[in-house]
Amino acid sequence: MARGRKPDAPGLQEAKGNPGKRQKSKAKQASKPAEPKPTPVAAGGVKPPKWLRRSPAATEVWNEFAPLLTKLNLLTPLDAFPFARYCRYVVDWLAADKAVSKEGVWFNATDTNGEKTKKRHPAFHARQELEKCLSSIEAQFGMRPDSRYKLLAEQARALGFGGLFDQPAASGDNTETPAQPDAVDEDDIGDVIGVMKGMDSPPPVGRPN
Repeated sequence: MARGRKPDAPGLQEAKGNPGKRQKSKAKQASKPAEPKPTPVAAGGVKPPKWLRRSPAATEVWNEFAPLLTKLNLLTPLDAFPFARYCRYVVDWLAADKAVSKEGVWFNATDTNGEKTKKRHPAFHARQELEKCLSSIEAQFGMRPDSRYKLLAEQARALGFGGLFDQPAASGDNTETPAQPDAVDEDDIGDVIGVMKGMDSPPPVGRPN
């Protein structure tokens, strides 16, 4: 048999109030200070769109990568909207990845014939589709080594510094191409020969014996 005072019904407890002045669990949770939401930063004069504030996680992605891209001149005000969309896709990818990690790639299901089978988790397919979108956008913003090199090389050529990104000659081939002689005009050859002929003198006459 349970001992102690029988708890009051919820309605009766509300009617009595809180004579003991003890803080309820809901009140304790409400009294906790809310974590401040991150504020999107304007990186290099590039301001994020206002709708990005609706997602604190996407705002954190913006604040982490936008300053790095602006330093490399890979993010301009015209790119703010597509890059903010990329930040939202990152959050969706993380959510899908978390679901797959928690619930697994496969789940038990029943096919149209009533047979037991296994199907891939919808979050797995969502993660794959998001990876394609993210990979495409990352290439456009130079967020991969190969695409970043290409974009920086194009910028250098546009500014007249294309030689900085020219490919060096192969290290195994040290043979230098011999310099080709300049083409000589035939008239010049004739003039040279004429001068040489003018410098010829008859051989000395030998002494008579």
